[in-house]
Amino acid sequence: MSDDTSQKRRKRINYLWELLGATVVTLLLLHNANRPATSVRGPLKILTPPFTADKSEIIQELRDRNFQALDIKLNSYQKDFEDNVLEEGNLAIAFDAFAFTDASLSAILDQWVKSEPNSYPAHLARSKYLLALGWQLRETERGDKIPEQQLAEMKRLYRDSVSEAVAAIKLNPKSSIAYASIVEAAKGVSDYKTLDSVYAASLKNVPLSLSTRVAVITALRPRWGGSHEAMAKFAEEAQKYAAQNPRLESLKGFVDQDQGDIAWDAGKLNQAVRDYNKALEEGGDFALAYLQRGNVYDLLRSYNDALEDLSRANRLRPQDTFTLHALAYTYVHLNRPKDTLAVIQEYQQFAVLPSDLLSLEQWAQNFNAGSGQAVKIGGN
Repeated sequence: MSDDTSQKRRKRINYLWELLGATVVTLLLLHNANRPATSVRGPLKILTPPFTADKSEIIQELRDRNFQALDIKLNSYQKDFEDNVLEEGNLAIAFDAFAFTDASLSAILDQWVKSEPNSYPAHLARSKYLLALGWQLRETERGDKIPEQQLAEMKRLYRDSVSEAVAAIKLNPKSSIAYASIVEAAKGVSDYKTLDSVYAASLKNVPLSLSTRVAVITALRPRWGGSHEAMAKFAEEAQKYAAQNPRLESLKGFVDQDQGDIAWDAGKLNQAVRDYNKALEEGGDFALAYLQRGNVYDLLRSYNDALEDLSRANRLRPQDTFTLHALAYTYVHLNRPKDTLAVIQEYQQFAVLPSDLLSLEQWAQNFNAGSGQAVKIGGN
């Protein structure tokens, strides 16, 4: 056999080995992508003091027009935050109560602002309400797909929300929730100049705020015209304050959390779980990652895993409507009608009940433990 023939044979053999190696790698990658994703959970690390804010109580006081009581309560939560930055979560929950888009609350909030023009909580409460109405109009569509009349109304709501938030900041420059509200409104209309200037002001007055930074980092997501590189850089810059506010560590998990959302949207559920796992490794225990991983576990029919994650999200951020919505579905899938009803009843005390939860409520009310029919519903 000539040297030339031997050399050609060696090249063919090497090529076959390379092809075989590439095939094996591809098969391994496919296997890893499709194998059931698992998560390791350690003891839940809660950094915040016990929550005292209750959205249902706040809404009831608003309906009763107990404006003075609301001022006292909300100002006390603000003072607690100013004394201890870890109390910001409690403050955020309190003002999230006013994101209740019940039309009957509009006139009451107007009355509160009119009767108490120097009340920072009154202005911020109305800002949160108007902001929620704006997002309700926007829903999930891109701005250029919203009908012109609807778009004009949405912008008006955002503009009025910002005006109220500015009024709140003038009365209390340390109102981190007001800065976050302006950032949210600016994101809704892609006004990044306002977003940047408001964030700069927040750094000057409330440099340790997590709420304001969460509003900014979510505005930096690729779907809003940002990038994961920009998000990672933003999260890293915040870590110089982490010694004073350890909750800022959670920002390091937002890129992986968003990648999990992207994988979920693409139907790659096991990959999404792995991304959420990494988000929790990078950012520690934070509610959003547990919520999203719980949603995906529910879609994977790993209902016990879903319940554990959603319960953790609920402990880290109580009374969140997205978490309660997901819990209702998981309880249905576990055939636990009483728990389904309890979650839905809690939800409707501070949020308008969507049609799908009305269907779950009807199923739970009619459920017979001895002969209950499996409810025909979709995923979350």
